[in-house]
Amino acid sequence: MSTSDEAFIFLHVLAAIWYAAGLTSVQLALVRAWQAPEVSTRVVAFSEAMHYQGLLLVPGAIAVATTGLFLWGQLDYNFVTTPWLLGVEAMYIVTLLVCIPLIGMGLRRARIAALIAERRGEVTPELEEAMADSVPLVFGGIATILVPAMVALSVFRPG
Repeated sequence: MSTSDEAFIFLHVLAAIWYAAGLTSVQLALVRAWQAPEVSTRVVAFSEAMHYQGLLLVPGAIAVATTGLFLWGQLDYNFVTTPWLLGVEAMYIVTLLVCIPLIGMGLRRARIAALIAERRGEVTPELEEAMADSVPLVFGGIATILVPAMVALSVFRPG
């Protein structure tokens, strides 16, 4: 293995850690917001989740895709004919095009509802409706489950 191969592997692992840190940070803040009884705590938790989404989750996901493409290309894998790589690509596309946007939309909706409720000084019907919608938690969980599956395919490279 050449030095450039090792450099690409190192960068890809760093990008994966960046993405995992973002996913974990957003998920923990979302769970804290969903469990908080006070509106002010929800506002802080949703704001924190939005911050981590913009700072860690989305850039980390982009970095994983970029470094992954360069890494697998550098290692001479065919992106179309390698079965395990197609599996990784499919799971990543689901994560990037389905899970992350749905997390973001649900998070934004809940944060705005919490801010409005905080301004009014009481729980609003909009906040109750946003809190009843568990889409960000569900799709965050799906994205979390897909991470070990993608790692397993990348490490073991079956078939």
